[in-house]
Amino acid sequence: MFIPLPAFAFQIATFLQPSGASPAGGGSAPAPQQAPMGLPGCGGSQAGGGMSTLMMLLVMFGVLYFLMIRPQQKRQKQHQDMLKALKKGDRVVTNGGLIGIVSALTDKVVTIEIADKVRVNVLRSQVAGLDGTEVEKK
Repeated sequence: MFIPLPAFAFQIATFLQPSGASPAGGGSAPAPQQAPMGLPGCGGSQAGGGMSTLMMLLVMFGVLYFLMIRPQQKRQKQHQDMLKALKKGDRVVTNGGLIGIVSALTDKVVTIEIADKVRVNVLRSQVAGLDGTEVEKK
C-alpha cells in the first residue's frame, strides 16, 4: 500500500544521511548539510506563526458571533417580548401546533380556546407566536 509522504520528508532524509553518503549515491564530496525549512527550532520560515493563528481564531469567532449567536439572541428577545405582550383575545399558535384564542392569562399558564367551549391550559413558554389570521367576531 502506497502512503504519500509530505514534501519535506525527502529533505529530512537527506539531512539525516551520514556525512560520507551523498544523495545521488555516487559522489566525491559530501554535500553541505542545511537545516530543513519549516521545522521548529531549525531557523525555518515559520517565525510569527502563533500571532497569525491567534488573529485567525479571533476573526473566526467574530464571524460566528455575528452570523449565529447575535441573531439567535435577537430572536430570543423578540419571543420574550411577544410572550410578555400577550393579552386576552390574541390568536396564538403553540409549539405543539394548536391554534386558538387566548381566553385567560397567568404568569406561567395561558388558557387557549381551541373550539367552542373547549379550553386548553398551555405553559406560556410553549406559545410559538401570534397567528396572523383575523379572528371572526361573534
